[in-house]
Amino acid sequence: MTVIPPIAAFSPLPVTPTAGGAAAVDSSGGSFSNAITQALDSVQQTQNTASTAEAQAAAGQGSVSDALIDATDASLATQVTVALTNKAVTAFTDVMNLQF
Repeated sequence: MTVIPPIAAFSPLPVTPTAGGAAAVDSSGGSFSNAITQALDSVQQTQNTASTAEAQAAAGQGSVSDALIDATDASLATQVTVALTNKAVTAFTDVMNLQF
C-alpha cells in the first residue's frame, strides 16, 4: 500500500525593515517559489511512479492493484494542484480588480 507523504509546512518569508518603519518582505530568498517548485516536482514524481506501475502491470511484471493505487494518487495530486492553481488565479484577479 502506498503511503501519501504529508505536505511540508511553509516557512514564513524573511522580513526586512524599511526606512518608514514598515516591514517589507524579502523576496530574494525565494522560499515561496522553492516550495511551489518542490510541490510541482512531487506531483510530477507521483505521475511518473503511476506511469511506471501501469507499464509494469500491463507487461505482467507488476501488481494491477498497486498500479491502480498509484494512478489514484496521481489523479488526486493533479486535482489538488489544479484546484489550488484555480484558487490562486481567482485571488490574483480579485486583488488586481481592487480599486484604491
